[in-house]
Amino acid sequence: MKIATRDFGELEIDESTIIDIPNGILGFEDTKRYTLISPLGDDTFPMWLQSVDGVSPCFVVYDPMQIYSDYRFEITDEEQELLKIDENTPYRCLTVAIVPEDYKKTTINLRCPLVINTKDKIGAQIVLDDYDFKYPVYFDESKEA
Repeated sequence: MKIATRDFGELEIDESTIIDIPNGILGFEDTKRYTLISPLGDDTFPMWLQSVDGVSPCFVVYDPMQIYSDYRFEITDEEQELLKIDENTPYRCLTVAIVPEDYKKTTINLRCPLVINTKDKIGAQIVLDDYDFKYPVYFDESKEA
């Protein structure tokens, strides 16, 4: 299947890679179908979460656990039902990034992660109270003591 992308022109994707997000993403509730684009190689971040039904929306995403190793959350029963997920279901967690002109100031939204059932390709954005909307991806090591 060919799709038009925001950053990579027209791409051919396998339809089996389409992720259904039944409730959409906050602010983009009408867009339900996405695919992950990995320009740096499989499972190498950042990745792009690209709508398959239009050029936008498109989000740069990261695995939050690669950036913030203490990141933990619980999925409610309702969210588990929506995602068709249990303790044995493979899933991945992604966070949307804000990438300014100076990419070293990129932040990720830890408060509203996307959880994706990787077996059934179903996703949902969940809202957490315990995390920040803007968590830095890159740290200035010269300022750390």
